[in-house]
Amino acid sequence: MKDLHSTPFPSRHTSQCDSCVFQQHSLHSTDFSQALVGGQKGYQTYRDLPWDLQKIRQPAINVRPLEPWKIALIVIGTAVAAAATVGLLVYFLAYDQKLFYYSGNLKITNIRYNNELSRQSSGRFRDLSERVERLIDKTFYNSILRKKYIRSRLIRVSPDADGVMAEALLTFWFSSTDSREALREKIERILRRGLKKYRGPLRINVRSSAVSSRYIASLLKALLSL
Repeated sequence: MKDLHSTPFPSRHTSQCDSCVFQQHSLHSTDFSQALVGGQKGYQTYRDLPWDLQKIRQPAINVRPLEPWKIALIVIGTAVAAAATVGLLVYFLAYDQKLFYYSGNLKITNIRYNNELSRQSSGRFRDLSERVERLIDKTFYNSILRKKYIRSRLIRVSPDADGVMAEALLTFWFSSTDSREALREKIERILRRGLKKYRGPLRINVRSSAVSSRYIASLLKALLSL
């Protein structure tokens, strides 16, 4: 009697099917990782596997950390670029400005004109210039233009029917795109408001006092000659 265990069963398949291949490789290759490191034979076995059973091992990427000096250089470069950008924005948005000059004319009725007031080096002229400049400074420092106002300077004193006309050069710092005439009107309103509140020794005719943007070149020339 033949040994049933030694008699192979005939196969019902005349050609290999996908399931047979899957079972065959499942029985003979229990560890696919060994096929990757087993030389040429292992590579051949791994290559013949179905694509969905292949475990592709990608080499690990060795990331080298940046050196401290490179990190510091990147941080410094970024900070410098940011500071330059902010500086340009601030300059073009806020500091794109220029000097604006105006003539402030104050009519003073309790002073009579004499030759001393024609000389800027005289004591009487210096005394009057100190009073007028202090009055103008206080007026604009207490106004909405306090950050735009720079200074005033008494340039000349001329005779008037009721006293004298003191002419001062007013200097402001405005945006280059601002309207000179619109600013002149605002400056005049602020100056007249301050003259109305003045309670000092000078008697000033507020209605006859005004701000002008004309004859500035002559005032600047006179200022340079001081």
